Amino acid sequence: MTNREKLRRKKADFGTERGYFVDEVLETVWELREKGGVSLALVVEDIGGDEPGVLQMQEEGLIKLIDGNVSFTEKGEKRARDITRRHRLAERLFADVLALKEFEEDACRLEHVLSPEVEAAMCTFLGHPPFCPHGKPIPRGECCKLYARKIEPLVVSLRDLKVGALAKVVFIRTQAMDRLSSIGLVPGIAVKLVQRRPTYVLGIDETTIAIDEDIATGIYVKQV
Repeated sequence: MTNREKLRRKKADFGTERGYFVDEVLETVWELREKGGVSLALVVEDIGGDEPGVLQMQEEGLIKLIDGNVSFTEKGEKRARDITRRHRLAERLFADVLALKEFEEDACRLEHVLSPEVEAAMCTFLGHPPFCPHGKPIPRGECCKLYARKIEPLVVSLRDLKVGALAKVVFIRTQAMDRLSSIGLVPGIAVKLVQRRPTYVLGIDETTIAIDEDIATGIYVKQV
């Protein structure tokens, strides 16, 4: 099967109203299970009352219904885990990187379209966060297992950079953005951390600048 055929098949499954519905049900079951119990009644109530649509997922090999309680099949468990992971990673991206306060609707959209490669890249970019902004655990991925052994996050706060390290500014989250921009400290610029105490001193081309620790905390860089 070619990559184009695989993409077409994935779109046919996930890019339809039914595909979105199935993902939402699986995510609902996952979250209810985290709280302790998953009854069919609770699932149906949470998704808005489409009991026949939920029951159809038994025939699709995604869930099992025993004595009024819902559980996953192996196939359903994997898909539920993946959709939950993508949703919670999207929440972290919107909250941490874009500093958005309202992001739930956009996270719901994004969770359906992320490829495994983009998902892993996003997770690594964020530093393999263990929890979403609401404190719910983010299911671990293969990239997280590798990170736990030997890989550092791709993007870190300037505060965590070692003296002498070279890095490229990725994004800035601080109220001093205008002042930093006026002195040439902008996303994409290469910097060198010269010292950490008593203030952070950065080398940019042939010049140096000094910034306070609270400002350094909001500057995120990728080491080069």
